[in-house]
Amino acid sequence: MATISISQLSATGANLLADSESYLNELTDAELNETKGGSLFATAIFVIGVAAGYKASKAVIEELT
Repeated sequence: MATISISQLSATGANLLADSESYLNELTDAELNETKGGSLFATAIFVIGVAAGYKASKAVIEELT
């Protein structure tokens, strides 16, 4: 059976939000409550996981046939 190992996973651009000079520090609580979205990272991880699972299952099926 195929094994997938991810040794290094990083969110590109995440360091921009972790910076002490981030614009997020300037937002008020009301502005933060009105913010919409934020699921892009979770969606990207989900899509990558589905793609990896598909590729792994396809490899297993090819080995069996």
